[in-house]
Amino acid sequence: MLKTIAKLFSKKPAEPAAPSMSPEDQAAFDKGREISQAQTAEIEHFIGWRFEQIRTGYLDVIQKQFDSGRQQQEYSPLLVARVEYSLYLKHVQEAEDALKAEVYQTFQGWADLNRELAVEDIIEKWLDTILSDRFLDLRTEGLKVMTDNADILKTADDSWRRKFPDLAAAQPLD
Repeated sequence: MLKTIAKLFSKKPAEPAAPSMSPEDQAAFDKGREISQAQTAEIEHFIGWRFEQIRTGYLDVIQKQFDSGRQQQEYSPLLVARVEYSLYLKHVQEAEDALKAEVYQTFQGWADLNRELAVEDIIEKWLDTILSDRFLDLRTEGLKVMTDNADILKTADDSWRRKFPDLAAAQPLD
């Protein structure tokens, strides 16, 4: 008897049966899925292409800003780096917003179809997730550039503070 009870509780519940569809409904469903997959694949390809351009440009700029911050003499190189990274984050957010607008502009022909299929909200959430993930990576990569420059920035800042003690006193690091 215990074996019978154990068998009852060990069985996985059966998956609910999918509602049956007419052949026409199934064909429409399959066509919708095909269109959706093609649309998302094309958008992902476009985002990948544009994002790589943005990524390369932004990482080059932040490195150049850190390099020039070490060369100038008016401000603490570490404070300049902090300000530059803060500006970098602001620009990355602006780039994310601009790329989202660019995606909508580039693929505006699909807006009517998405509205007709009632998938606008789903597409927007998906797009937000894709862009958010990529641009979070870009923010993190910018932080990595800053941490990779930490030793040289600290050395430059120490040298700057010795060379310009009056300016250094007016620009504490805390």
